[in-house]
Amino acid sequence: MLTLLASCKPFDVNVATPEPIKVDLDMDVHVYQHGKVDKKTSEEQETFRSAMDSRRTRMEEVQELKNNRLVGENHLGELSVRTKPAGEYGDYVVKTVSDENRDRVTLMKKEAGEKNVTLDQIRAEQWKHWQRKSFPGEWIEVENETGGYKWEQKKKAGE
Repeated sequence: MLTLLASCKPFDVNVATPEPIKVDLDMDVHVYQHGKVDKKTSEEQETFRSAMDSRRTRMEEVQELKNNRLVGENHLGELSVRTKPAGEYGDYVVKTVSDENRDRVTLMKKEAGEKNVTLDQIRAEQWKHWQRKSFPGEWIEVENETGGYKWEQKKKAGE
């Protein structure tokens, strides 16, 4: 067996080409949108994106207001002003809360439409979400024994 292999002589394979291979490509790309463009849907998407961007930009300000115990998370999934400072800063707090709530409602309405549920159901989900995400000491609205709501400062993280 070894003698057979020893007697085989390797041979050369020439893979070179006399001239380089030339490739000539010419391509056009055309993008078409078929069907009607729904202006209302386009505006809703823009409003949604704008609300997301605004909330992202405002996140630090909102957290600072919560840390200072000026605002709290209410049972509607929105912020409430708990203590309004005097002067221009108080106006700033009210405006910031108003802007945040407008954006939250925009996002909640979109989510309700996508899930085909009521806005109240989404508000309840958001209320629980923001309660869980709040830090100890921040104001949150909780259910009381009579079925209403009361304000209290969160005691433990994750509850």
